[in-house]
Amino acid sequence: MFKYYAALGISIITEIIGAIALKLSKEFTQASWTLLSIAVFLIMLYCLSYAMRVVPLSVAYGLWSGAGTVLTAALDVTLFHVSFSIGEILGLVLIVVGIISLNWSGEAEEEVDYEALQVEEKMNVKG
Repeated sequence: MFKYYAALGISIITEIIGAIALKLSKEFTQASWTLLSIAVFLIMLYCLSYAMRVVPLSVAYGLWSGAGTVLTAALDVTLFHVSFSIGEILGLVLIVVGIISLNWSGEAEEEVDYEALQVEEKMNVKG
């Protein structure tokens, strides 16, 4: 199970790198930043799809999109000196609350051995 969550983590990190590279590409006029953004977005898509083999869709997509949004916003403040309004900060806090609630609701799912189920499906084993 760890490797699927690790893939999800990689997809979040590459999403953030891709978003920053996309901003630095200046509407695809900077070739190196454009190529970097495309490359890391492809890695992100692969890792996200790999994680979704086992991690429930709602949890995987919620973590990916929510964590990516919050961390990208934090880096936007740090790297590009953007300031946020109270409403934007409240919105980011609500995203974090949503991510936490998704993970708490998914704790019961952790008891299911998804990897074993995947193997059984591939081998058409019925128990």
